[in-house]
Amino acid sequence: MIIFHNAKIHTMNPRQPQADAVLGGDNGRIRWVGSFDAMPTIEGIGKLKRVNLEGRTLIPGFNDAHVHIWKLGLLLTVQVDARAAAAPDMASIIANFAERASTTQPGVWLTGRGYNEVELPENRHPSRHDLDQASTDHPIALTRTCGHMIVANSKALALAGITRETPNPPGGMIVRDSDGEPTGLLQETAQGLLTRVIPEYDDETMARAIRAANYHQLRLGITSATDPLLTPSHLRVYRQLESDGDLAVRVNGLPIRRPDGSTETLPLPERYVSDTLRIDCVKFFADGGLSGATAAISVPYKVTGTQGVLRFNDEDLFDLMWEAHDAGFRIATHAIGDVAIEQVLSTYEALHNRKPDTGLRHRIEHLGLPDADQLARCRAINVIAVPQTIFLYALGTTYRRYLPDPFFPRCYPVKAMLDAGLTVALSSDAPVVPDDNPLLGMMAAINRCDGNGEPFAPEQAISAYDALYAYTMGGAIASGDQNNRGSIEPGKWADFAVLSGDPLIMPVDALPEIKVCQTYVGGTLVAEG
Repeated sequence: MIIFHNAKIHTMNPRQPQADAVLGGDNGRIRWVGSFDAMPTIEGIGKLKRVNLEGRTLIPGFNDAHVHIWKLGLLLTVQVDARAAAAPDMASIIANFAERASTTQPGVWLTGRGYNEVELPENRHPSRHDLDQASTDHPIALTRTCGHMIVANSKALALAGITRETPNPPGGMIVRDSDGEPTGLLQETAQGLLTRVIPEYDDETMARAIRAANYHQLRLGITSATDPLLTPSHLRVYRQLESDGDLAVRVNGLPIRRPDGSTETLPLPERYVSDTLRIDCVKFFADGGLSGATAAISVPYKVTGTQGVLRFNDEDLFDLMWEAHDAGFRIATHAIGDVAIEQVLSTYEALHNRKPDTGLRHRIEHLGLPDADQLARCRAINVIAVPQTIFLYALGTTYRRYLPDPFFPRCYPVKAMLDAGLTVALSSDAPVVPDDNPLLGMMAAINRCDGNGEPFAPEQAISAYDALYAYTMGGAIASGDQNNRGSIEPGKWADFAVLSGDPLIMPVDALPEIKVCQTYVGGTLVAEG
């Protein structure tokens, strides 16, 4: 057993919000929480390890409720990094791919991720001609930071069979130049025209990526996470890691029902729940991304003049969701624009009307531009909101470029979500953002500032307590596992983050300066900084 004491403990349990000691049992679960001086004598306590935290702050391990673990891991291990820190301009992007090409056999695919055209001095997307400068002997695929667009070089387009005659798939766009030739930029479901010909990573490469991402998360104090886009091959790797005892973070996986660029619907997954892996919820995409001006909205975007895309028609979406709902699966749907939110919410309502009292709490991932009526309707059927306030910090300047001004006050309106009575689970959506530190996400929820320090709908700011709750207990509820995690109370897993400062009293701008000193999973020290 292990006793943590001499700490400021924020339990996130409203029945016992504060403590200075917590006792973990040999089974990896919490046995007791309270005042160290009042710790009772416990029968059979055996050998007791004491951890004096010397006045530091102990919180439940962070729960990143929406983070693409395997994608983050690939960027940490095998992909070309095109994020601003590694590639601040077009020449750097080209140089990074050229360097990788120089050490890779001709014909082998080169993939990368992370560019944002708004942050590039060229103020445009890369094109196939840009990527051709890196290599014409290797097919190249570069994903935009949002994950809703991908750029291919000429060799990759040829392998995918994408020409001027290729039609746009439903819910997607092949961007073309003034002569009608593909520029290399593929949006939304059109990405699937390319990704279906890119060889899948083998299981060991994917396992290595997941392990790298998990270790990265543990150093940030993240002990639980939801990976929201899993194919059967990802599920296979996760199940093997879990079987081997090699899954370091507790993962809630969301298998996708219909991959990009495919008319095939993947079967419902095998339901599976263990201490470290949970598969009982499925994923849909309803629209695109806000930073790339592809989320489905009711008025045209600035600059592009477009209104985004819907991935499904109403009938198909209902039929696919009904299959999951009827089978007892929770549903998580990406919906950012107000048009997409309306489609998804109406579908959820129809599911509940057709088969009520299931106890299922469906999720809306992002919930970027809801109005007050939509939030009230979410509350009526117990929808869980999974927004990303970190987007305001990382992508706020991009939003200002594209988002119509009337939408600013309702952009990721977390206070309005809480006021409407919704359960809110904060998250990062990494690697969409370059920094998935939950403390940075908390800061963005509290001060609502973009990367330049300019306020973004400041009236939607929330308290430090509400932000911490949404990054811990909120994520536990969203994963359907609130009885085992999310707060420090007897019976739950002894998953903790030890912080150098108290996030509930620190000046908001100083939150990212707090260090994660230690991370514990099941009472075992797994990371130390």
